[in-house]
Amino acid sequence: MDISNKKRNKIIFLFLFGIGLPSAILIYLAFRGIQNDQALLEQERRKEHQRIAERVSESVDENIRAVEHAFNSTIADYSSALLHSLDSLKQKHPLVEELFYFQNGEEIQLPTTKLLFLPNGSLQATPASTIPPALLKNLQTAQQYEFQDRQFQNALVSYRSVFAQVSGHSVKGELLSTIARVQKKSQLFQDAIKSYETIAQDYSHVRIADGIPLGPAARLEISTLFLAINDSLNAVKTLIELYRDLIHREWILEQANYQFFTQLITESLDAIFSLALMPAMFESYRSNYEILNNQEQRQRLQTEKLHLFQESFAKDLQIKIAQNQEAPLNSPNRFTLETGGRTYLISLLSRHSGNTKQGDGNWGLLLNADHLKNKLLKPLLEHHFLSEKTGWIIRGNDGTAILKSDQTPAVPASIKANFVGNFPPWIVEFYQKESPVFEAFLTSWRSIYFYMFILIAGIFLFGLIFTIRSVAHELELARLKSDFVSTISHEFKSPLTSIRQLSEMLKTNRVPSKERRFKYYDILVEQSERLSLLIDNILDFSKMEEGRKEFVFEKTPIHDMLQEIISAAQDRVGYEGFVIHANIADSLPTINVDRSAISQAINNLIDNAIKYSTEIKKVEINAYTENQYLLISVQDFGIGIRKDEINKIFERFFRGGDELTRTVKGSGLGLTLVKQIVDAHQGKIDVKSEPGKGSVFMLFLPIDHSE
Repeated sequence: MDISNKKRNKIIFLFLFGIGLPSAILIYLAFRGIQNDQALLEQERRKEHQRIAERVSESVDENIRAVEHAFNSTIADYSSALLHSLDSLKQKHPLVEELFYFQNGEEIQLPTTKLLFLPNGSLQATPASTIPPALLKNLQTAQQYEFQDRQFQNALVSYRSVFAQVSGHSVKGELLSTIARVQKKSQLFQDAIKSYETIAQDYSHVRIADGIPLGPAARLEISTLFLAINDSLNAVKTLIELYRDLIHREWILEQANYQFFTQLITESLDAIFSLALMPAMFESYRSNYEILNNQEQRQRLQTEKLHLFQESFAKDLQIKIAQNQEAPLNSPNRFTLETGGRTYLISLLSRHSGNTKQGDGNWGLLLNADHLKNKLLKPLLEHHFLSEKTGWIIRGNDGTAILKSDQTPAVPASIKANFVGNFPPWIVEFYQKESPVFEAFLTSWRSIYFYMFILIAGIFLFGLIFTIRSVAHELELARLKSDFVSTISHEFKSPLTSIRQLSEMLKTNRVPSKERRFKYYDILVEQSERLSLLIDNILDFSKMEEGRKEFVFEKTPIHDMLQEIISAAQDRVGYEGFVIHANIADSLPTINVDRSAISQAINNLIDNAIKYSTEIKKVEINAYTENQYLLISVQDFGIGIRKDEINKIFERFFRGGDELTRTVKGSGLGLTLVKQIVDAHQGKIDVKSEPGKGSVFMLFLPIDHSE
C-alpha cells in the first residue's frame, strides 16, 4: 500500500506541477483581465455620466437663454402695451417667476405682479371723516345713547338722522356701519344683515381711520349674524365668497389686515364644518374651501417671498449693476441671492435697451426654481437614467438634497457636475450601483475573458478529477491483479499438490485398499477437472478482454446438455457429500447457443454454489421457459451475498468483503465470465440472495436467438 500511495502521490504531483500550475497562472491572468476590463467599464460609465451631465446643463442653459431672449425682445419694443406684453411673457414662459425693474438704486418694482397684500406700513393713514358742525352735536347724542345710556332705539334714531343729512360717501359708509352695529346690539339681526349688505355693495372700499376697508368687515359681520339666527349655510356662503374676493385682491390690504381677515375666515369655517349636524349639506362648500385654502397658501408664500426680495436686495442689485457696467448691451448677468432661507435665481440685464422713455434703469428676471427642478431637470434626468441601478441627486449650496431619483444606490457618487456658469448654483450627482464582476461581463462584449476563465478552470478541474479517478482506478486494478496472481498461484498449487501426492501413493502401491484406490481416482479426476476449468476461465477471460473470443452458435438441445453438466458435476463432487437436485422441464426448446460457453457458465455457477455452501450440501438446478426466455437457475443454501455487494460481484477480480467469503478459494473471474457469456447470447442474469440463507443465480437466454 505504501508503494501504491507513493505512485498516486507522484502522479498527482506531476499533474499539479505540469497542468495545475500553468492553469492557475492562466486563471490569475484571466481574472486580472476581467478586473482591468471592469475598471474600463467603470471609466466609460463615468464618461457617459459626464456627457449626460453636460447635455442636461446645456439644455437648462438653452431654456434660460430662450427666456432671456424673449424678455429682451419684449422690453426693447417699448410701447404703451408693455405691461400687457410682459404679463403675456410670464404666461407663455412658466420658467419666469417674476419680472422686476430697478432704477437709480431705489425700490425694486414689480410692474406685473399682483401681490396678495402689501407690507405693513405701505398704505397712508386714512384721514378721519369730517362731520358738519351742525350735525356733530346730534352724533354725540347718538353715541351717548349707545355707549353710556345703552338706549339702542334712541341711538338708532339719532344715527339715522345724521346719516340722512350728511352727503360725503366715506361719512355715509361709516355712519351706516355704525347703524348696523347698533341694530346688532338691539338683536335686530335681519335689519343688521340688510345694513351690512348695503355697505358691502355701495361702500365696500371706504376705509375707516385704521385703514381697514368696510367691505370685508361688513361681510364678516354678515356671516356672524347668519350664525346668530342659525343659518349656517348662508354664513358659509358669505365666508367663502369673502375668502375668494380676498384671494382675488378685491381690496388692497396690508399684511396685518390681510392675515386678520383670513384667520377669522378660516377659524369660522373650520368651526362650522366640525360642528355641522348635516355634513353632507356642506360637502361642496368644504371642497371649494380646501381649493381656495391651497391657492391662498401658495399665493401667500409667493407674496412673502417677493416682499422679502424687494426689502433685502436693493443694495445687492446696485453692486451687481456697478460691476457689469462694461458688459455688452442687454447681456444678462446671472447670479443667486439668498436670504431668510429663500434662494432667488436672478437674470439681470446690464442696462436698459437704450430707449430713453424707460429711464435709466435695469430690467431683470426672477426664475422659478420649482419649475426648473420639477419640469425641466427631473424629466431630463429620468429620460437618461431608466435603470434601477442608476440614480441621481441635485444638491444645493449647503449640500442638502433638493431633488433626487426614486431609487438612489447607497454607493459613492460616480461624478459631480455644476451647471453652466454655476447657474443655478446646484450640483448634480450621479450614482451607479456596481455590478458583480461576473454579471457585468456576462452582458458585455468583453465576456471573452470570463469564458476563458471558466474554460481554463473547467479544464483544470476536469483534468484533476479525471486524473485522481484514473489513478485510483488503476491502483485498485493493480491491487486486484496482484491479489488475482496470488490467488491463482494458490489455486494452481492446491490441485497440483493433491494430484502429485495421490499419484506418488498410487505409483508406490501405498494405498491400503481397493476402495481407497478408487476414491483417489475420483479425487484425481475432480482436481484435474477443477484445474482445467480454472485454466479455461483464465484463457477465456483473456480472450474476452482483448476482444478475441469467438462464440460458435448452434442449435443445442438444452435438456440433454443440462443433464450431462449435472451428471458430470455430481460425479465430481459426490465424494464430498454434495447432492445436486435437478428440476428440468421435459419440453425445453432447442435454441442457438455456444454449447461450450454456456456449459462453462453453468459449471462456474455450480462451482461457486459448492464453494460457498456451508452445512447444507445441496445445490438445486431448475430449467423452464418463461415468456420468451429459457430460464436456468442455480441455487445454493450457503453464506449468501450482502446487498451492497450484489452489483459488484460481476466485476473482474472482485471478492466479497466478508471474512468467511475471503477464506473460500477463487480467482474472482468466474462470475465475470458468466456475465460476459450471457451478454454475448443477448440474455440477462439476475441474482437473489440473503446473507446466511444462500443465493439464486438465474440465467435468461432468449429462445428466438438466431445468431
